[in-house]
Amino acid sequence: MNKILPWSVLAGALLAGNALAAPISQSYDTFGTLAGATFGGTGIPNDAVAVAVTNLGNSAVTLGLTAHQRYSNPALTNDGAGIFFASPGVDTNDPSPANPYATWNIGFYLGGEGLNLYNYKLLYDFNPGFNTEESEHGQIIFPSGLVGPIQDSWNMGMDFLGGGLPGITPPSFPSFDPNSAGEYSFALVAYDAQGAEVDRSAIVVRVGQVPEPGTLALLGLGLIGLAGIRGRAGNRGG
Repeated sequence: MNKILPWSVLAGALLAGNALAAPISQSYDTFGTLAGATFGGTGIPNDAVAVAVTNLGNSAVTLGLTAHQRYSNPALTNDGAGIFFASPGVDTNDPSPANPYATWNIGFYLGGEGLNLYNYKLLYDFNPGFNTEESEHGQIIFPSGLVGPIQDSWNMGMDFLGGGLPGITPPSFPSFDPNSAGEYSFALVAYDAQGAEVDRSAIVVRVGQVPEPGTLALLGLGLIGLAGIRGRAGNRGG
């Protein structure tokens, strides 16, 4: 079964502006727990989230981005600063492996009383090479006038991310291969009505790579926190 988008009004909500000709690197105000975030499922960890908060008068917008294992695959670790470490391979849960999914997902969160004051897009990466330029990322344009929270968990193997739907521009890299080790970067970005960037949350997922020795202590804490948790993408095609 193909993924069904949670908002049929996604079509036609295109946002002006060109992507930057620079790599996406980690970006957040805080990295840690985003209370109340479920990422559209049950059992998905919310204690390693890149969180950016924008305040406008009495209103606030929260952008949250994380990466986590799909179902009972190996738990992701992280360096405590927005870089996640995942295992390569094809997930064995439906609709994979017939429609190959990765063993890991990304989860996003949009919330706050001022959510309808901005426009948003999610930038995503199919290229396992390092330092993929932002202009080569795929993008999903969210409809304007959102009432939140808006949250979900997506796998890069989901068919709709390859394009073919209004409001979705696929990455310049031809397709996603869940077996490819490398680095994948993601950003959830807020823009004002003039198309100027207001804020972003951004993370990096390194697949099939061993963390630097200096991060082992942080990874150990992350493993303790994730032990026994079955991360999943919920009942909407995760």
